Amino acid sequence: MMLVKILLTPLLILLCLLVARRWGAFVGGVIAGLPLISGPVSFFLTLEQGAVFSAAASFNTLLGVLACTATALIYPWLAALGLPWYVALPVALCGFFGGGWGVLHLGITALWAVILSSLAPALVLACLPTVVAPARRGHAMSAWVRVPVQMACGAGLVFAVTEAAHWLGPGWSGVLMFFPVMVCSIVPFAHATLGAAAVVSIFRGIMAGWFGCIAFAVVVMTGVEHLPLWLCYSLASGAALLAGAVISLLERRLQQWQAARQVR
Repeated sequence: MMLVKILLTPLLILLCLLVARRWGAFVGGVIAGLPLISGPVSFFLTLEQGAVFSAAASFNTLLGVLACTATALIYPWLAALGLPWYVALPVALCGFFGGGWGVLHLGITALWAVILSSLAPALVLACLPTVVAPARRGHAMSAWVRVPVQMACGAGLVFAVTEAAHWLGPGWSGVLMFFPVMVCSIVPFAHATLGAAAVVSIFRGIMAGWFGCIAFAVVVMTGVEHLPLWLCYSLASGAALLAGAVISLLERRLQQWQAARQVR
């Protein structure tokens, strides 16, 4: 189990990086937004803490979406204003932890958690800045250094959350399942080398992937106590992939429509 924890998430992050390199920032963002982190964490929590704990943690993961909305709004705007990644990232993460503390004290029902978390990525997409400057190429960290660092970030989070779950409880365990580890692993490097335009493009993709994370959490929240483990997580994974694919396709069509209007 320990070996799976250490190896699974880094391999998923490597897949995301390869996709981004092959198909661009938006598609990489879509993959990064999928439950590559929250999925493995949820599975391990179910195995180690039980189905009741996992269902409660999945509910709080929906609250984590609301907390992460602050990060998804703060970072692109700071990048658009010209601030470097080493300023934008810490400020954005402060927004996540502040938002996490706030949502855990809201006392909302599961239905409202689903509704509000589903509206969150739409709000981010509507509020992202428009960066018209062309992407720039700056000094890039060697891939031999960057990729292991990015993979280690993901493995460290999965290991830390699952190992600390017994004293974090389902509240913060659930919120931290949505910790923006993929943002930390991918966005600063793109920001440093490609500029603010790439940051905005990645976040547009991540928002499409968020719908997949929400679908995953909803299925686990409602089904983990009633379905066989393999069936619950198979359905959750299928729902995540379907939701992410549908939303990313719709967003692509919208971008094409907007581009056509500008040409006219």
